[in-house]
Parts: sequence; structure tokens; C-alpha cells
Amino acid sequence: MLYCPPKYELKNLKNPNEEFARIKGELGEKEAKISLAKFLSSNIGFSTELLSGIKLAPYQEVTLKAMMNRNFSMCIWGRGCGKTFIASVFCFLQCVFNPGTKILVAGPTFRTARFIFNNLEKIVESKGAELLAHAFGAKSKRNDQFEWQINGGSITAIPLNGEKIRGFRANILLLDEFLLLPEEIIKTVLMPFLVAPQDMKERIKIREIEDRLIESGEMKEEDRMVFVNDSKMIALSSASYTFENLYKTYSDWTNQIYNEEKSESTYFISQMAWDSLPGHMIDKTIIDEAQAGGQSHSSFQREYCAQFTDGSDSYFSAVKMHACTIPDKESPSTMIRGDKGKKYILGIDPSFSNSPSSDYFAMSLLEIDQESRKNILVHSYAVAGGDLKDHIKYLSYLVHNFDIEMLIIDNAGFQFIDSCSESSLFKGKGFSFFDFNSDLEGDDYTLELRRMSQSYNKQDGRICFKQVFSSNWLRKANEYLQASVDHKRIWFASKAVASNSHFEKQINYDIDVKLTDQESVLELIEHQDSLIHLTKKQCSLVEVTTTARGTQTFDLPLHLRRSTSIHRARKDLYTTLMLANWASKCYFDMISLPTLEQEDTFSPILIK
Repeated sequence: MLYCPPKYELKNLKNPNEEFARIKGELGEKEAKISLAKFLSSNIGFSTELLSGIKLAPYQEVTLKAMMNRNFSMCIWGRGCGKTFIASVFCFLQCVFNPGTKILVAGPTFRTARFIFNNLEKIVESKGAELLAHAFGAKSKRNDQFEWQINGGSITAIPLNGEKIRGFRANILLLDEFLLLPEEIIKTVLMPFLVAPQDMKERIKIREIEDRLIESGEMKEEDRMVFVNDSKMIALSSASYTFENLYKTYSDWTNQIYNEEKSESTYFISQMAWDSLPGHMIDKTIIDEAQAGGQSHSSFQREYCAQFTDGSDSYFSAVKMHACTIPDKESPSTMIRGDKGKKYILGIDPSFSNSPSSDYFAMSLLEIDQESRKNILVHSYAVAGGDLKDHIKYLSYLVHNFDIEMLIIDNAGFQFIDSCSESSLFKGKGFSFFDFNSDLEGDDYTLELRRMSQSYNKQDGRICFKQVFSSNWLRKANEYLQASVDHKRIWFASKAVASNSHFEKQINYDIDVKLTDQESVLELIEHQDSLIHLTKKQCSLVEVTTTARGTQTFDLPLHLRRSTSIHRARKDLYTTLMLANWASKCYFDMISLPTLEQEDTFSPILIK
């Protein structure tokens, strides 16, 4: 369904193609150029095919024309609808038809922004895009910026942190994965960014000339030039929960559209589900697989149907996890190095498959507060199909940058710890295991804690224990994690990129990035912010089912488990969070044990 409010309707609008059809005879060079420019700008589909060889679908033409004619545009599209593609096409069309345009492409991570930039490169370098290639000029790629000159302007991909974007000047912001952008940056940096026009110098000069003409009586006040606001912000995202900032922004823009009073800025929203696309543009087998859990399943509604959901229907409530997330700009934020004097607990769920579609080799690091018995997730690791040596490198990075107090690992992968201890990377900081059965209860559990306190030795590196995933333990660990969320005993760190002070502190750390899975310290910081969000997302997908014999299982919905895609949903970060949270409970219980009174075993006798 298409809807245009009356305030956006153009009265007496003529069909430009009918006007072009009435042109007879020959045109002068200048008139021919103007007529061609008007024709091409009025026929976006034809122009796109002429320049790039790409044939657009009708919904793509409508979307592109709206993006080029509105100040604020938002595309809430389901997976597979082509958000990145439409953004790439918009970039070159906007620059071709509006010389001097400067576009900033940004996202929650620099990798996200680069993805749109790289997609644009593929279009320009493809067969049939020879005309388009001639429009582009010099191109530069740095660790923190990709830039491409075009038609007197530029298209620039940058990482999104406050100080970085404040140093740029552009009249169009293209924001991918708007859902994950810090609300504080949107309010204090991005929105004000669009207030100052790009051609301010030229406008001031025109106003000065007009003032002189009015003063001399050669011009009237009502004849002043009317400047059009050509600044644009384009937000691309899949749907989110209704308590998140994306939905709030979506609602605000919707109200602006339905408001009968005209405002200086104009708005456009496109909300598209998979079934609104032409049949040949979507892989039905993927949809059928995703639908196996039911079209009413909240994850399917968000990911494929572009519908917002409230997030209260999962075992680990997304609403409550959001309430347990530290607000942006507050401490602690995600960390790439631990704070002095702070202690950390690490949970590891190993996966030794080299397949990119395998489970994640995952780790979750909690900062612990012994007084309040609360934990904060500050660092994570998740790699599918990586090499064992890379996982060992990452653990060595964690060991040398965080004061790890205790480590818990799935019993099936305990050999990983042995491999790490034998590696030269650990430089005498290897680990060893102590025996501990955390499944016990009552007095048996208390006795086990005392045994644990006697064998636990941080100085010797004896801080690891193996956890067997029995059905009884899984029930208790999940119930404890749920209770920790409900009672705010576990927290999720704020985004480092949302705070200038946190970001500057992190970016200036001397980190050996060769030990990590990232290319730079910047990407390591950004990646940590995204992994915190991914952990909460994995938790919100977990379902609990009960067998006929009363055994509970905690897993992803069946339709998500069936997927074999590289980008399939996984639950390994949830598992490591559960492990680390359980280990913190055991650690707090151990250090809280009452001291046993020493009983006398003999009475001294004085011998004369």
C-alpha cells in the first residue's frame, strides 16, 4: 500500500514525459543538455539501467525517488529485501543528478559502512556500468575512512563515533543498521548535523546582495530567494523491539507524515516484508525454512515481516535485558582492556569445526563486584570456523589484558585449556584445573565449595573448572541466569563508541591486535559493542520445552536450528554468558564461606 499525505501532494503536476514528447525539431546544445537532465531525473529506472546496466523493480524506483525528494527517509525492510543494494544505487544517482553532493555512509561499525561502499564498487566495476565508471574519480582507502570522488562531490564511509563524524561536512547521511546506533549520537551529533546547510557561504553572499538591492529600492522583501533544505538523512534497518530507539524514531517520523500541518522538513517511510516483493526477487526455500517455526513467531515477524514486537514473549525477556543495559555514556562500557583493581570471570564454549557455518567458538567476560554480587558483561568473542591457533591467541590477549579470577569451560572442550598452557604466548600465565562438581546441593554443595577453596590457587593458575552439561545443571543454570536478569544481578555494558571519553580511553590503549580477530583497535572496539547486542539477541531467541518425561531443554526454535547458512542464528554467546554467570555464583559462594572454628585436639600439661 502506498500513502501520500495531502500536504505532500503537488497540485497541477504535469507528466514530464508528455512535455518531452511534444518537443519538435532540433535543440541547441544548452537546451538539449537541460532537457536530457530533466528527462533522466524524471525516469529513474531508465537512468539507472543506462548508467549501470541495472534494471530496477517498481518498488525500488519508488523508494529511490522518495529518498531523493525527502529530508528524512527510513526503510524498515525484511531480510533479503535489498537494503544495501538500494543504498548503493541511491549514492551514485544522488551524486550524478546533484553535483557537489557529499554523502557520509556510517553504521554501528566501520565494517557495516564499508559493506555499502564495497557494494557500490561492485556495481561501478560490473559489465554495463561503463558510463557510471566515468563519473567517478579518485578513490582512497584508509583504516578509518573510505572515500570516492564523484561529480564534484564525494561518497565517504566512516566509523561512527562522535568526534570522528563531527570533523566531517556533508549534506547527506546514510545510516545502515540504524537499530544498533547509539541514541545519544543520533540526538546530539547526527540530527544537529543536518541543521547547517552545505552551501552556507553561498547563501550568506546571496543575502548580502539582496540586502543591498532592497536598501537601494531595486528589490522587494518578498522577492528574496527561497532556499530549499536539501540535507538528507536515510536510515536503513530491519525491525526491532518496540522499546528500542528505532521504534521511537519510526513513530515520531510517522506522526510527522500524518500531521496535517506542513513542516520545513519532509519525511518518507517504507516498510516492506518478504511477501511484498516480486516472486522472482526472493528465495522461497529460505522463507519456507524460516516459516517452519510459524509466521507468528516474533523473530520471523521482525527479521522477515518488518514488524515491531514487544520482546516480552521469550524465556529471557528482551525488555528486562534492555533494562539491565547500562545507558550510553555511563560506566562501564565495553572494554578491550580491564580496569586496574577489577576482577573478571570468563566463560568458554569451544567449537573446533573449521566450517564457516559451524557453531561459534565463543567467550564471555564478566566484570564482577564482590560486594553487590553483580556482574557486567564487558567483552565477548565469537568466531565460526576459525583455527585453533587463533582461538589460543585471543585467550592469550584476554589473559594479558584482564585480571581473570576464574574460568569455566564446557567439559567437552577442556583440551583447549591444556593447549593454551603449552603455548609460548602465555609466558608462564597458563591455566590448570581444579575438581569441582557444581551440580551438588545443600550440605554436599557447601562441602564441595570448601574443597574448591582448598584447591583453587590463582597464583599457580589453578582457576579453571569443567562444567558437564547435564539436564539438571542446564535447568538450574538457566533459571539462575533468568533470575539474575529479573533481579538485575547481571548487566550489559554500554557502547564505547557512544561516549567520547570511553572511546578515547579505549582507542589509545596499546593493544596487540594481531592476537585478536580484528584488523585494528578501532574495529575491536566497535565489534565489542555489536557482540553485546548479539548476546542479548541470542538470549531472547532461547525457548524452553519440556519432554513427556518432564526434562526441560533450552534451545533455539526448531526452524532456526534447521538452518545451515553461514549467517544462521546461533546461541553460543548465550551459552558462555550462562556459564560465566554460573561461575560467578560459585565464586561468590566460595569467598562467602564462613570460617571454620579450629577445635583443640589436646590440653597442655605442665611437667615439673
